[in-house]
Amino acid sequence: MNKARVTQEKLVTHAREFIWRYGYSNVSLRQITTAAGVDVALVSRYFGGKQGLFEATLDGAFDLPHVSSPAELVDLTVALFTDHTHDRGTVSILHLLLMNAQDEEVGALVRDRQNDQLQSVLETILGAPTPAALFMSVILGVGIAEKTLHLGGLAPHDSPEYEHQLRYMLEAAIAYKS
Repeated sequence: MNKARVTQEKLVTHAREFIWRYGYSNVSLRQITTAAGVDVALVSRYFGGKQGLFEATLDGAFDLPHVSSPAELVDLTVALFTDHTHDRGTVSILHLLLMNAQDEEVGALVRDRQNDQLQSVLETILGAPTPAALFMSVILGVGIAEKTLHLGGLAPHDSPEYEHQLRYMLEAAIAYKS
């Protein structure tokens, strides 16, 4: 891999870590480039500026593996939530949404990407906007309840009861009839 590509990947990795975790408006290019060990001018060269770099962090962020049925979607979501092989300290899409969806500069971009690349896929799989919105609300709600609020009513993350609770909430969202 050439040096330019390595530098671009370092910038995107560090931008994702900082901007997704702390918010676009709360992070400077200097913080990102210092962590990446590169000159700040390279952001303009490779991405056109801070927003271009941020947009690069969104590439693939909302991609779902192919699923064709609501049952497969529930199974995938439960597997993603109960996967113990990844580091819980890593920055996630939940961080991205919480810290950036209401940002004055990039909030509309984040919401549009989530809608175009994830919400529309959920609507196709689930057959309507309401169950897709409820499904997404469960995902966000459980993420916040677990990672931010540390709600005691949720079963321990590594228990079969946690998987049962999550599956129940996801299936209830799908089953909702308006």
